[in-house]
Amino acid sequence: QFHPTGIDIGRDPAPLATEALRGEGAALINQRGERFMLSVHPDAELAPRDVVARGIFREIKAGRRVYLDARQAVGARFADAFPTVFAACQAVGINPALAPIPVAPAAHYHMGGLATDDLGRTTVNGLWAVGECASTGVHGANRLASNSLLEAVVFGARAAADMDAQSPPERSILLLTPPALGGRGRDMKTMRQVMTRFVGLERDGVGLAQALAQISALMAGLKAEPMAQNQAMAALLIAAGAYQRTESRGGHFRTDYRRTAPDWAHRTFLTLKDALSIAERARAEQGSGANALFAAAGT
Repeated sequence: QFHPTGIDIGRDPAPLATEALRGEGAALINQRGERFMLSVHPDAELAPRDVVARGIFREIKAGRRVYLDARQAVGARFADAFPTVFAACQAVGINPALAPIPVAPAAHYHMGGLATDDLGRTTVNGLWAVGECASTGVHGANRLASNSLLEAVVFGARAAADMDAQSPPERSILLLTPPALGGRGRDMKTMRQVMTRFVGLERDGVGLAQALAQISALMAGLKAEPMAQNQAMAALLIAAGAYQRTESRGGHFRTDYRRTAPDWAHRTFLTLKDALSIAERARAEQGSGANALFAAAGT
């Protein structure tokens, strides 16, 4: 899911301008001062997250910067009402009580993950998954605000209780440190660029095929680096799922399949083998178009 209003100040990851600001009446304007969301959706700034995020994305794509203007709605109350956002803005010299905040959509939350039951159990015996890495079924086409707390607190407690009930009384705890990315930072940067360009707010079959091809190539060179390969596998699964789902629904929007299709009104599950098979199919189906994009990207 993409959050509509990441604060566009060059930080990585970008801090977020909470949706509560728009709830308070803050308006989205472009560099011309136009409230463009009025022509996008009847609810304007209060439209669903995916609609607002795409509205902002299209303005930026058209060459117009976007701002969240809380001067009238919040004004002098800003520092007390929204201290975290205020501090992030102040750090780069913006006073949001007096000036609009530059914003852009930001990748925010992974609504899928490892398939689990209501106790956090995966299909691998002895492996539980909780939080953003899990697919519990509590999210629909969009993640509702605070469902992340549900995943962390409720399913975390359930998984812990289940593990405690199944584990022997005498057990040791092994703390694992994630392996470093080593010298492959450039590959990770390339993968982020590929995901942003082809698997972002608006997707199509040719671009997704290109993403699948490039991610598959990156995976082949990352076998000795588990952390980097895990990231590449997650990217491959996301891109494969997006290619397979020939419709638009919530946070998944395809410019070549703009309508919601009743046949896709269900959750989908993929294995790595499935994703690799979809990548091969995409190469065959979109070969010429994907190759043209590959050449245009200069990679």
